[in-house]
Amino acid sequence: MPKNRPLTGKNILVTRERRQAGVLARSLAAQGAKPLVCPVIAFTPPSDWAPVDRSLARLSEYHGLLFTSANAVAFFFGRMEEKRFPFRHAQRIAAYAVGPATAEALASRGVSVHSLPESFQAEGLASVLARETIQGKRYLFPRARRAREWLPAFLEERGARVDVAVVYETGKAVENEALLRELLAREKLDYLTFTSRSTVDAFVEMAGAGAAAGKWRSVPAACIGEITADAARARGLRHILTARPSTIPGLVGAIVEHAREESRKNEGLGKGRPAPSHEG
Repeated sequence: MPKNRPLTGKNILVTRERRQAGVLARSLAAQGAKPLVCPVIAFTPPSDWAPVDRSLARLSEYHGLLFTSANAVAFFFGRMEEKRFPFRHAQRIAAYAVGPATAEALASRGVSVHSLPESFQAEGLASVLARETIQGKRYLFPRARRAREWLPAFLEERGARVDVAVVYETGKAVENEALLRELLAREKLDYLTFTSRSTVDAFVEMAGAGAAAGKWRSVPAACIGEITADAARARGLRHILTARPSTIPGLVGAIVEHAREESRKNEGLGKGRPAPSHEG
């Protein structure tokens, strides 16, 4: 591996959920960084599957399936498989994905999606749906329990019916709280990474207040999109980097670009300093 990779020597905290953290950690390591993996959230099945099962039983009644995360795809189709609903029922319905990772998760189950939105968030997905006739249609929206209500409201205001199906829960990975505080105290962190509003909220709640908060609030926080960046600002993080596009490669790219800018600034300062005097 070349020694002059842009993130060489950078310690970067990865807060993503355990099963998903590896992709980001490997991408950062490929750029020379030292990823410090400490998941702050965990995904679990819903406490009650009955509403989801009712929706699965009448899947043919829906005009479209809405997915705003690959997690929702995994839990939704996992339940279909467990209950032995044929995937072909879902494959016959128009499917909409918020971004490329979600589209890939659907494709792995034989489901193709309409054109991807230009911005990989609910507002972008709404712009795709707005090109079609929405009024009178019925959509199934598998998602986490705690999620923005913006997309269902957008569709319902235009005459559609949206059935929200809670297919997973997002909670704090409390078992990692001691590790997180140890890393924050022990390591000189160059960047924090956040891939959802949930990771921001859980990190802040687990990281600690007082002097500890003063330390981590000054570390540049790389956020996967505007929603996550807004959450970080609201929680008091001072230096925000926003991925464009809102993908893992975009997130890594934002960190790389920032690191290069900082390196150029430091080089410029070094060249601008007067030569040291050797006179007594």
